[in-house]
Amino acid sequence: MELRQLQYFITLCNELHFSEAAYKLGISQPTLSQQIRVLEDAVGVPLFDRIGKKTVKTEAGVILERYALEIFQKLENAKSAISDLTELHAGHLRVAVLGSDLDYRLTPLLVDFHKEFPHTRVQVISSIEIAEMVLDNEVDLGVGLSLKPDSRLQRIPFYTESYSLYVDDGHALADREYVEAQDLVGIPFVMYPKGFYGRQLLDSWCTEQEISIQTIMETGSATSLLQLVKEGVGATIQPSRLIDSFQSLRIRAIPITNSPIRELAIIHRNDKYMGRAAQAFMKRLEQSFHPSV
Repeated sequence: MELRQLQYFITLCNELHFSEAAYKLGISQPTLSQQIRVLEDAVGVPLFDRIGKKTVKTEAGVILERYALEIFQKLENAKSAISDLTELHAGHLRVAVLGSDLDYRLTPLLVDFHKEFPHTRVQVISSIEIAEMVLDNEVDLGVGLSLKPDSRLQRIPFYTESYSLYVDDGHALADREYVEAQDLVGIPFVMYPKGFYGRQLLDSWCTEQEISIQTIMETGSATSLLQLVKEGVGATIQPSRLIDSFQSLRIRAIPITNSPIRELAIIHRNDKYMGRAAQAFMKRLEQSFHPSV
């Protein structure tokens, strides 16, 4: 059994189509078929069933895929560990983050990180499918709302924050020191669309508080939401600390009694090697949310 054959096998597992897998690998279909047969001879059982034009993994194929992916992950870990020994910190760090408000807190962190690791290419990807991207090895780290426990993932909570009501200076509630859940009923709101984690959190909180809020406009950008608030289109409910990034808009963030709470966490695969650059990024992330640390 050769690594090259396992790579062919994994590609076919992903495509489940011999022609497409061969095209992705840059080899002919007969060559791919022959190498898969060699691999099946080595393990002693069929790895795929060919049903007409359809290709499906057998039970043995599913098992081999799991272990083959672990093999390639360990090889990647070894390469990363050896690269760390050079102390050049070259490489590629991929981070998936929740969009919207987290974007504004990451820029200072990225500047400081680049000064320490100038040879490391950093790619920050905005997504609401963070756990899936981490599990599929599309990214090295995920930063977002704390998730349900998953044995495949390491979860590191690093910050918990409340939410506030954001209104323009001329709003009827602008001078309030705090608001109750009932005060939100009847206010026109501009909010994230359904499907965003922040919106899901708020919808669940409203259900718990036995209230319903009126949404008149939805957008996936924190900047546009707060611009709409500034222009008096509506109010919004956002993490309390977000006001730090938008002081110039002259809007008010009013604490909400018993507000929604979100716990932010860093997640990564348990079996993935976390090099010096990744560890430094995680440490800086915690420090950026806890400046006194």
